[in-house]
Amino acid sequence: MRIAFVTFEFPPYVLGGAGKYAAGLTRELAKLGHDVVVFAPQIASLSVEELNRYAVKVMPVRVREVFPFPAVQYWLGLPRQIAEAEKDAPFDIIHFNGSCYWFPTRKLSSAAHVMTVHHVAADVSEQCNPNWITRAKDIRGETNPIYLVIEKRGIESSNRIIAVSEYTKTRILERYSIQPQKIDRVYSATDFDKASFSVGALKHIKEELALPDAPVILFVGRVDDRRKGLDNLLNAFGDVLTSQRASLLVVGSGNQGGARRLAASLNISEDVFFAGKVDERSLRKCYGLCTIYVCPSRLEGFGFTLLEAFAAGKPVVATNVGAIPEIVGEKNGSLVEPGDTRAMSNAITYYLENSELAETIGRHNARDVRRRFDWTTSARATEQVYRSLLV
Repeated sequence: MRIAFVTFEFPPYVLGGAGKYAAGLTRELAKLGHDVVVFAPQIASLSVEELNRYAVKVMPVRVREVFPFPAVQYWLGLPRQIAEAEKDAPFDIIHFNGSCYWFPTRKLSSAAHVMTVHHVAADVSEQCNPNWITRAKDIRGETNPIYLVIEKRGIESSNRIIAVSEYTKTRILERYSIQPQKIDRVYSATDFDKASFSVGALKHIKEELALPDAPVILFVGRVDDRRKGLDNLLNAFGDVLTSQRASLLVVGSGNQGGARRLAASLNISEDVFFAGKVDERSLRKCYGLCTIYVCPSRLEGFGFTLLEAFAAGKPVVATNVGAIPEIVGEKNGSLVEPGDTRAMSNAITYYLENSELAETIGRHNARDVRRRFDWTTSARATEQVYRSLLV
């Protein structure tokens, strides 16, 4: 099949799970023998050669950083690029990675249209509860009222919807009037072969991050995104420190001001280390050096970081929200209710006090993730969705 994959995020320009999804799925579809063409923004600082490192053909849509609203530039340039690509051969499938096109009812070609939904945008607004000024300024963000309209029109006008979890599938059906048979649940996945590092490599990055010789609790996510729940983890970590010696490593982009102020008010600043956004290899090393991975999210349509922690052989403590219970079972770690910082601190403390159990769970997770969340399996399931539209 000839597949057009439309995505606003594609490595090395990755903001979150959607970018990882785009890279992993398109690579595996290409391995299955499909002609995959990715339509991603060409940020001026990235060369076409950089975009084309990922085993699929990329037709970049030019976005000039000197001009405002890069998303709008992308939306306006996309139809022309699709038409240009179809001069070579028509596409069988146009696959949208989330609500990444402003005019979803305007068909980009005669090909069947598929849309992946990572989570329902209305859930984000409910969790973040931003003011109207913030919503209006967030031109391509999920809290902008226009985005809700885009998502609705995209879901209703696509020939088929792929939901990345049962939770997301349920939320789509609850919010939008579409037939259940129009939605397929296809889990995302992770890469396993990038999860192992030598003791020396992990020691080196620990020194780079100036981490003391103590167990490391890891958080990965946007630090100023309320959905990710870093505030709850900081409060829980304060309780952990009353009986345990440990460090909290915070990895992710975003304004650190609020989190730093909260850490200072809890008198835990000396034990909290902010690494900011790191490259993919360094991120994998952070998983490798941690003792426990904690996902304190208030909302997760899937949960890529959990799979990455599994692949690194780590036990997890996570909140019982969204799709997380589909990933984390009793053999993978502990689930706690959102907002219950005492339960979170107790779970973290339990694994710190029972290191052999933590290591046993970690070894199980490294095997479990290979069995349940493999990109080849996801790509084959996606391929079946495509084929059902071509009969």
